[in-house]
Amino acid sequence: MKWFVPSWNGDLRIEPHSSDPKKTELSIVKPTEAEKKVLAALTVAFNNRKWLDEETALLTLPALWKRKKVVIGASIEDVGPVVAAIMHPGPGTLTAIKFKDGHYETCEKHVASEAREEPYRTPAAPGFDAPEKSGAFEKQTDRLPEPSEESKALAKKPDAEAAVTVKRPTPSCPDCYLDATPEATEVLLAFLSEEQHKTWAKERYVIVHGGLTGHQYLIAHRHSPIAKQNTRICFDLDDEAILHFHDWTVPPEEEVLASMIILEHKEPWLRNEATCLGGDFDYKFKNPFGDFFDGVADSTFTRKIGILLGAATGTPLCEQAAPNAAMPITIQSPGQVIVCPNPNIEEWT
Repeated sequence: MKWFVPSWNGDLRIEPHSSDPKKTELSIVKPTEAEKKVLAALTVAFNNRKWLDEETALLTLPALWKRKKVVIGASIEDVGPVVAAIMHPGPGTLTAIKFKDGHYETCEKHVASEAREEPYRTPAAPGFDAPEKSGAFEKQTDRLPEPSEESKALAKKPDAEAAVTVKRPTPSCPDCYLDATPEATEVLLAFLSEEQHKTWAKERYVIVHGGLTGHQYLIAHRHSPIAKQNTRICFDLDDEAILHFHDWTVPPEEEVLASMIILEHKEPWLRNEATCLGGDFDYKFKNPFGDFFDGVADSTFTRKIGILLGAATGTPLCEQAAPNAAMPITIQSPGQVIVCPNPNIEEWT
């Protein structure tokens, strides 16, 4: 089993040791400044549990990154929940584990009542720095987030094939825009069905069913022709209306994965008064993370960043279609969706 915790570069990953199932390998490749703070927090957590030896006791040392992989003295079933809790602290976090027979199970890190006590977009390992000596971490132990008992129990179930910990996207999103990021990632493909894999490979979209409403949702890669036309990534095929949310803190493929898992297992997180805007929705749940204004400030800030990026790269924001405008899809009957080709955009390969 591999355990994925999406970050922008995807360069912190844990997987079973190649020869010893009682150990885990942590991949470290060109960590960002935010990921260096995560490594500082992981240093504390792993040393507290005596999972690191003297040679690897300080994960923030650049000399250690040259190895690409660091050995952790515990199984991935034990390491995974700890890493997930540190990289994605705060509420609005969901862990999904896929099993060899194709089904997957989820567990929520925080309940809705706890979510109102702190912003769900809490930075990973807030306040952690990377001092020169590992002993300087000892006073920071009380700030470490801890994994839930539910996530630890789920990680130890037999026949697990892949695991991922995702966070809730921000409601009320800015328009999608084109930029340069990698295409399909291993973490998304690990959780797609055969049919979803086909539509993703051809048109960069997947169809999922809401866990409570049973509605079909089309979720598209933010750089795809569909997202460009809609200026949003998610469309309710039953209500024929757009849902408004985004997460630009992770690559597009992992934004799609988080949306998939949440709509299937925690649908009210992304179907509520903050995301159901302008359409005629059959069901609209109470937002467990606030109210109509949830995510508005973050959306405004992100849009400004998008405008600056567009100006710098010469790629403007997609203003060709307003929310709830004509879609590049045709709904012939329930479960049958045709995506119309766009002659102005190269076909995905």
